[in-house]
Amino acid sequence: MAVPFTRLASQVLDNHATKLNNALKEANGVVSVLGDRGSIQFENGGGTNFKERILYGQNSNVGFRSKTAQIPTADDDGVTMVSVPQRTISGSIVVNQVEKDQVKGKWAIGQLLSDKMTQFRTTWTQKWAEILLQATPAANDPYTLLPSGTSGTINGILSPVLPSGAAGTTGGISRADNDWWRNQYFGTAIDISTEAGDASLYENLYSKCLFGSAKQDEPDFGLTDFGSFGDLGASASAKRRGTLSDQSVTKLGFRNIMYYNAAIITESSSRMANKFVLLNTRDLVIKVLRPTGGSISMADQANGLGSVPVVMKGFQQDIDTLNEVSLGYVVAGLVPRLLRTHGLADNIT
Repeated sequence: MAVPFTRLASQVLDNHATKLNNALKEANGVVSVLGDRGSIQFENGGGTNFKERILYGQNSNVGFRSKTAQIPTADDDGVTMVSVPQRTISGSIVVNQVEKDQVKGKWAIGQLLSDKMTQFRTTWTQKWAEILLQATPAANDPYTLLPSGTSGTINGILSPVLPSGAAGTTGGISRADNDWWRNQYFGTAIDISTEAGDASLYENLYSKCLFGSAKQDEPDFGLTDFGSFGDLGASASAKRRGTLSDQSVTKLGFRNIMYYNAAIITESSSRMANKFVLLNTRDLVIKVLRPTGGSISMADQANGLGSVPVVMKGFQQDIDTLNEVSLGYVVAGLVPRLLRTHGLADNIT
């Protein structure tokens, strides 16, 4: 089969005009920022689930008392485990021997293998971007940030329901039975272009996510749509916000504006329409099962972003075609360390 002219033309354009090539790429802010904050972590073994130890209560035996007072010895139940199923994402790169021959020597107008690797890495990152914001994860998908369900088993982080009405389980822990295992939520309409709306967003969402006095106890990252992002930027000076952007997020290539301690970026997905998401990256991690074989490549679109890795196997000749095939995979999942430090407002006007 001859190489289609459109493919050859594409290779010429991509090799002589990198902007055209880069236009095909879609960097995902959630994956990139989590990578930059050290929240993409390898895990050795662990069975079929990722587990994370959760400390949710204090030791009631600690307190001020007289020197002769009896010290309590209660065995407090303040530690548990969240358990999240491991999910496998996989793919392949196929190179035809005849096509390799046709782009060789003086007729070499492109780098076929390089182009296919770029295509694979870009698709890999885009697939993670889609999955992390989908409404209803399928059976083999990892948890999402924005589940649509309000009851039953909630396979995601930011349930769209008031904490007082939380139901279902996430990671094997009941939201209904544990008030510390519920994200913050506010569904009343807010016009954040006004000072009153900005104050309402802080009082009804951001302040609810604070559990301590240190910066690390506040949300440090957030997502919103383009309209809300514009409202935040247009009125930042009037609202006396001294720090307007996070330089570390800017260096990753994302425009952002600070909302108190959280660096807010835009997300083009329709799932983010009229939504404002607050996340504490300390309490959210993408766990990756460390492989026993194969080379690890960072699927970061060659732009230096910390992204979800892919384990690539070497190319092997197919037994009954002229194709050489390389397989790639990774076992990973989105694992919450806490839920109450994250927040969702889904009626931003």
